Amino acid sequence: MNNRCRIQTAAMSLGLAALIGLPAKSAAIPYFARKYKVTCARCHVGFPKLNTFGKNFQLHGYQQPGDKNVGKITTKEDPNLSIPEQVPLAILIENQTALDKWAGTQSPIMFDSPFVFHIFAADSLAQDIGIFAELATSGGVTDVGKVSLSFNNLLNQPINFQVGNLDTMEHGVTEHDLFGRSGYAVQDIALGGYQLSTQHEGIRLFGTIGSPITPALLHGKTDETPTPPATPDQLLGLHGPHARLQGTQKGKTEGDDEMNAADPFDSMKGFLWEVGLYNSNSQGAGSGNGTELDAQDVTGRLNAYFNNDSFVGVSAYHGRTMIPVVDPTTTLTSYNANTYTMGGVDFSVKLGNPFEKTKGVMQKPFEILGSYLTGTASSPNGDGVKTNWNGYFVEGDYVLGQKSLMYVRYDQINSSSMPSLELQHLTGNYTYYLRTNFYVGVEYTQDLKNTKNNALGLVFNFAY
Repeated sequence: MNNRCRIQTAAMSLGLAALIGLPAKSAAIPYFARKYKVTCARCHVGFPKLNTFGKNFQLHGYQQPGDKNVGKITTKEDPNLSIPEQVPLAILIENQTALDKWAGTQSPIMFDSPFVFHIFAADSLAQDIGIFAELATSGGVTDVGKVSLSFNNLLNQPINFQVGNLDTMEHGVTEHDLFGRSGYAVQDIALGGYQLSTQHEGIRLFGTIGSPITPALLHGKTDETPTPPATPDQLLGLHGPHARLQGTQKGKTEGDDEMNAADPFDSMKGFLWEVGLYNSNSQGAGSGNGTELDAQDVTGRLNAYFNNDSFVGVSAYHGRTMIPVVDPTTTLTSYNANTYTMGGVDFSVKLGNPFEKTKGVMQKPFEILGSYLTGTASSPNGDGVKTNWNGYFVEGDYVLGQKSLMYVRYDQINSSSMPSLELQHLTGNYTYYLRTNFYVGVEYTQDLKNTKNNALGLVFNFAY
């Protein structure tokens, strides 16, 4: 293929509240399209949902082979200066309109149509140093989303270090890849001050084993012999050792092998490992008890990749929050520890014959993805009562040509110790891209436990 954009998106963390139209967290970075002068579709199935190329670009610190000085101002006086030629900012305007009328009730028909305005900053600050930051405002409230500083290829090995306000599920099936309204219910469970689908302050180490994307490749070296800097045309895939051959893959069932041979960023092979340490983000924050932000939470993940674009992963999370408890007789506040542990498996499998979604960019039409998680919380309400739960979702995505996407998903949560957690939802979504960076969609959620909670919503998002 002859377009090479390494666009990263950390997109759409949609809570269960989104079923009734509340704003969602999203991310889209068209700055990379401007930087590399390519279509956003180079890294997205449809924004904000990343394809394999986009996930590799994100994984490796928003850099690609040979682009060390691309889009940067260089001077003879100071070779260490790193200033982008254009400000590395992007915006996202997000609207999620819900028809606020429950089925079978006499409530009036109303429209809930909240807007969220996001500002993003992201780029490779220098070789092997990547940055990302998000600021969102809605209803007069401004919030900080994902903020990360990445150091890649430590000691010239495929090992990376990241610090900031991080998405703990970023390397698995994550809500940041959603293009609909409703999030994954099992990741949105909030017990005792913890929610898996939100960002958490911390650090993590992660790396790959058996991947063709090596430090030598990213640094433009083969057999440790330096190569000249790539030209802009090479970076766009028009020439060079990783160039794509336009038009040679269309309609071929062996597209996987050709894609991998043409560009390692179009495949994910081998294994990914990850360990992290995070603050507890306690509900007691600011209490002064000294434990509200203790780094008690630890995580681990291992992914196995196959067929160049699919994976199965296992993950675990263990941590603690401090729950404020008010004594009604004295009005004094004490803090009880809530210890939680969860773990499970997630997967993504892409199927079908690749087709040319946009010029030079191949896309498989089907994806089946899902996750199963089980967990326990020792005292989520601060009363010493233990809660156990488990849940899962299964989703099927279908890419309908160049401009349309759809999915159907089933979500379920079970808990004998806390029936209020239990949930069964069936969701369908159709999204149409008026422009590559502007989409509209309609989504319907059938609540299989309480039909009065069925929800119909419209979505339109615009990134620039």
